[in-house]
Amino acid sequence: MIRETTDDDLEAIAPLLRVADDARVVSVAGLRHIRRTEPERTRRLELVAELDGEVVATGRAGLNTWTTTEGAAWAFVTVDPRVRRQGIGAELGGRLIEHLEALDAKKATCLFRWTEEGERWAIEQGWSRLLTGPLIAVDPRTVAEPSLPVGYQCISLAELTPQDLFDAVAAAALDEPSPVPNDNFDLDEFVREWEEPDMDLESSTAVLDEGGKVVAFSFLMVGDERASHGFTGTVADHRGRGLATAAKRRALCAAAERGVTRVTTSNAEENAPMRAINRKLGFEQIGEHVIFGRDL
Repeated sequence: MIRETTDDDLEAIAPLLRVADDARVVSVAGLRHIRRTEPERTRRLELVAELDGEVVATGRAGLNTWTTTEGAAWAFVTVDPRVRRQGIGAELGGRLIEHLEALDAKKATCLFRWTEEGERWAIEQGWSRLLTGPLIAVDPRTVAEPSLPVGYQCISLAELTPQDLFDAVAAAALDEPSPVPNDNFDLDEFVREWEEPDMDLESSTAVLDEGGKVVAFSFLMVGDERASHGFTGTVADHRGRGLATAAKRRALCAAAERGVTRVTTSNAEENAPMRAINRKLGFEQIGEHVIFGRDL
């Protein structure tokens, strides 16, 4: 049976998502926050599939409100490995595509942890690969403390407000490799992400210039002993000075002090500067994240 998701399903959905990609930080509280705060304009549809009364698959789809690209949308499906190859994912995915078509969406994208099985299934459903990024990990206890050029300082994001960060993040997001440009970044959306329960503002870091303006940043999501990097960036006028490296160093060292022993991240192959930073910090590849897309 396929039906719409309720809050009561989140206890079953969280472990499904962790099995599909153990590099993700996923909590019931985080999923509940997304459900309750996602803007109405995304026109999100959330579904689960039940088998013998147990939730065995989950899927979501909606409009991409981070871009001005007309008809941009997103969708994803996750199926319990124990019941794959029974048509559950195809039926769930079909319902999501029908929803997007009804919204007059033109193209959908999906990011997932690459597996041979996952790629084969996606291609069979009419999707194709758009972007690839190595999935990498580091033990933050091995990372050295940051050093900065004169005139800059690192501080915890817990000392700042979303408004302090917004301009820097919005500017850097324009340069992030993506199937569509992130050119419709909204303060309310940023505040919603800032308030996610899994966001570790104490470890997440900003670099300030002499005037106290945020010029670089690195976000960290933490769950138990594992964490994952969110967005890291530097505003254009301050690049090439090691500021993003310093922000990541400070975030990783702070996470280590909080008991984290593995931090993961991924970057598109086209993002050569960030990939170089991560190599310098000791990240090593453990897999791949891919973005697939399909016309509607």
